[in-house]
Amino acid sequence: MAEQYGISQTEYELIKKQAARRAEMRREFIKQRTNPFKHAAEAGFVFDEAHQRFISMKVTQYEYFKPNRRATIFGIGTVVIPMFLYGFLIHKERSTREAKCRSGELRYRDRLFKLS
Repeated sequence: MAEQYGISQTEYELIKKQAARRAEMRREFIKQRTNPFKHAAEAGFVFDEAHQRFISMKVTQYEYFKPNRRATIFGIGTVVIPMFLYGFLIHKERSTREAKCRSGELRYRDRLFKLS
């Protein structure tokens, strides 16, 4: 059967086990979610430990942030350099357009932004 999908038999068995585990967890969640008496203390919500850990991590990640060289380089590379590069390119394009307008290379009717 596994040869039909182009994977080995052990990989196929592993995929089947993972699918069975997911289906079992889904059944357990639906069973707990639809039981009206089980989670009355938690306002009717099923408590998911993994989800709670993730939310707690997202809330406290700035408290545990430690500035270091890698984080600084990442911030400069993703925020500061693109802003200055974009500003430089806009300044260069506008300066060359202004120089063309002042020297007469660009006629008034060919300009993109004109009064009439």
